[in-house]
Amino acid sequence: MNISIDVLFQIGTLICTVISVVWYISNTLGVINNKIDKSNQLNEIQEKKLESLEKSVLNNTSVCRDGRVKIWEDLNNLKLQVAKLEGQHKKE
Repeated sequence: MNISIDVLFQIGTLICTVISVVWYISNTLGVINNKIDKSNQLNEIQEKKLESLEKSVLNNTSVCRDGRVKIWEDLNNLKLQVAKLEGQHKKE
């Protein structure tokens, strides 16, 4: 069985093409993998920031609630004082 030069050239070209395609696909997949890793890292950073903001919001909510309670307590005390003064004023 004789193999001609043309057949050998076609086989060599096919092998080079296959190797080139495999190299290109592996290179492209490597770039995609790096981008995915970077995106995952950035997502983790954003998640940590969101968690800290959530904690801050919850803390501020409790501080605001305590402030509103204090304001209502002071207001009620002032209402009682006004009522006492009005009562004293009407007696006079």
